[in-house]
Amino acid sequence: MTLSQAPTIPLIEPRNWFAELSLELEKRAAKTVLTRSTHQGPLRVQRPFYPEENGCCHIYLLHPPGGMVLGDLLQINIAAAAEANVLVATPSAGKLYDTQGAVELQRQEVHLSCAPGSCLEWLPQETIIFAGANGRLRTRVDLSGDAKTCLWDMVCLGRPAAGETFSTGRCEQILEIRRDQKLLLLERNRFIGGHDSMSAIWGLKGAPVSGTFLATLKPSRDQVDAWVEELEQLAPQPDNRWGLTQKGEIFLARYLGHSTRLCRLGFEMLWRSLRPQLTGSAAVAPRIWNT
Repeated sequence: MTLSQAPTIPLIEPRNWFAELSLELEKRAAKTVLTRSTHQGPLRVQRPFYPEENGCCHIYLLHPPGGMVLGDLLQINIAAAAEANVLVATPSAGKLYDTQGAVELQRQEVHLSCAPGSCLEWLPQETIIFAGANGRLRTRVDLSGDAKTCLWDMVCLGRPAAGETFSTGRCEQILEIRRDQKLLLLERNRFIGGHDSMSAIWGLKGAPVSGTFLATLKPSRDQVDAWVEELEQLAPQPDNRWGLTQKGEIFLARYLGHSTRLCRLGFEMLWRSLRPQLTGSAAVAPRIWNT
């Protein structure tokens, strides 16, 4: 039998794709450096950037596939050693695609660990949850001593610009913050396509975009009042709603509305305003936000 006569063996596509990225950063002399980076699968980082005078290390996470299908798992672990100052961003929105009714989860697990004196900022782009997706998004932050963090988490249910509503599928969103093993915040949202909660006045009121912003600090009453006015001017429409609150040592901002752009602009405004209190330095936006 010649090679041309040999039977063709069909390729078997894997049902899932595992990707893991682990980063460790330390303060050395005048700047924070990436001391260890290990990865498996399609999850990488660009070289560190230093746009700030205080030596804060800016890291950009890259996930070339751009989204997750059924059974996929993205595991991201970032550890900031004592006195390290780290900002992590992503270049584009994440996506959870339609699983065509399959029961396997699409999972993203983010674990941020901050040693005493460190500050870790987690500022990714939004995650788009396609109709028919079956996802779980979990972010856990472990703080030690006086470590600080600032993060935001934005999701868009369906693809409003394409006329797609989140009529089917489900996604669970978990956010957990601990300091020295003590629980500071635990939130769990469940989005279920077609459920009454998607449109009811006690639920999302038909809004496809929601976001949470938090920082481990206590702004003054005057600061909060000024932010409320700025946010209302940014999005005065009645279908875009903001909420600001203090929960113990955590300052929280919420958005519920119809625009990821407005959500992002509001969160950026808050981040720029409170950044000096968080790290002692003015905000310098990651250059990747301009691309």
